[in-house]
Amino acid sequence: MRKVWFITRPERDPKFHVDALRAIQIATDDFSVKWYGNRDAHKQYEAALVSEELKRDNISLDGSGGRTWCAMLRTFGYIYLDHDGYLRLTKVGEKLLNSEKVRENVSKQILTLQIPNAYFLDSGFRPKYEEDFQIRPARFLVRLVNQSILDYYVTKEEITFFALTAKRDDELFSVTKKILDFRKASDSEKNEMKKSIAIHYDHRKRADSEARDFASAHGDVAHTFMMLCDYTGLVDYVRGDALRLPTDKKDSTSEMLSYLDNRYAFNKRYLISLERFSENAGLDVDSYKASAFGALPPASNRGKSIRKVHQLLAPYPMIHNLTVEEITEILEQELSTNEAKKFAYELHKQTYEALNEDFVESYLYEENDRIFEDKTGGILRAIGFEVDMRPKPLGDDVRTEIEILVHIDKETICILDAKNYRDKFTLSANLASHMASEYIPNYQGYEGKSVVHFGYVTANKFGGERQLEKICEKAKMMNSEINVSGAIFSAKALLGFLDYCLEHDLDKEERKERFISLFINEGYESVAEML
Repeated sequence: MRKVWFITRPERDPKFHVDALRAIQIATDDFSVKWYGNRDAHKQYEAALVSEELKRDNISLDGSGGRTWCAMLRTFGYIYLDHDGYLRLTKVGEKLLNSEKVRENVSKQILTLQIPNAYFLDSGFRPKYEEDFQIRPARFLVRLVNQSILDYYVTKEEITFFALTAKRDDELFSVTKKILDFRKASDSEKNEMKKSIAIHYDHRKRADSEARDFASAHGDVAHTFMMLCDYTGLVDYVRGDALRLPTDKKDSTSEMLSYLDNRYAFNKRYLISLERFSENAGLDVDSYKASAFGALPPASNRGKSIRKVHQLLAPYPMIHNLTVEEITEILEQELSTNEAKKFAYELHKQTYEALNEDFVESYLYEENDRIFEDKTGGILRAIGFEVDMRPKPLGDDVRTEIEILVHIDKETICILDAKNYRDKFTLSANLASHMASEYIPNYQGYEGKSVVHFGYVTANKFGGERQLEKICEKAKMMNSEINVSGAIFSAKALLGFLDYCLEHDLDKEERKERFISLFINEGYESVAEML
């Protein structure tokens, strides 16, 4: 497993990213040629790069050079590979090709670049990173340099041996301490420190792991990240020396770091799908909405309290949907009333709808069945539906109770069964019979409304789709007035659907219509299948 930062670097200077993007547009005939597995396209891209004088005049036999350059563009979120194997432009990619705010958009992609991302999680990327990585490398480096305790500089050697081994954004203090210890050490002590790091962190199989080899292998990555940070203008890369922060940049860099923290939260959409991650991470500077917590100032003396706010609100998909009173009540579980009210008012100032990033992980890894059901209901409410949780069925002696009932309109309803199986949920003949003979008839006439749709939301993968049609047939046999259609959704697909709707500013009515249109006796394991 990979333990050290990596960056695909056929070209180290980011000012050439836009030229590389134009070349791949030409090579793929405006992205109309399939990319995945198409070595001819990969070689065509190499030829275009040579023609644009971006690479040396040689084309590999298998197109590996083209794939490497494409990997760089995917890493920075200008393009992504869709489920059909075609390359798709993101919004920021479109802006670059239109020559709109090129420097601002490239800088934004550098400063939001994170581990993990869609390319690093792609099946073709090897070796994989260890699972506990959660870091924005360029932003981490800028923050590292922006410290008086380090005299506002960090050398390439210090980046190679200490910064590149950081796994999380919150390791800034520990990395800083290691650098300070390194600077105070004698030459022999420094060599031992570097040798120890090389042995522990080098993922490659090799006979020796001396510090010199480690520096040689990873020093070019450090050099590339130094160039990337320099491009953003937040710090200066003094070649042969270090990343430095001049006195006249200290305040503006600090302000920009605060702005970045407010506007760009760590993106966990890779848990939903790599495509949804790519589309969201590839928004340009003007399209990108701030995070759900964008209204909260990231002042250091409030850091712990703000982390507590994130934890308490993690079960809610959209904070925007909560009233000031509701947010206050939630926060009062662990904060004082005055502090809870203050945070609630700040959060409620937000005027746009945004997915709560903390909810993504909270929902997809939920272990409690009942809470999983409640969170699923929360997503459906966020889409725009009126939802009843565990409504009492018709008939005094009926005990069979559905988990989620969705009001479609004044005359019709949809019932959903949430299945929090850790592995695969299979819609068996027995479960299908239960839905057709009990759930659907027992809620027919609920509040004077007809059941027209039914379905299942599953925590993971599912099987037994063919049973949906059989449920429809059996329900009609039970009651000729019942005419239903069904669907199965994975939790990732359902959450991805909400995220897509919010990002594309679809109003609640359109969101509801799109969702209901999916009940055609089919299953949806990914959001791409729902759109």
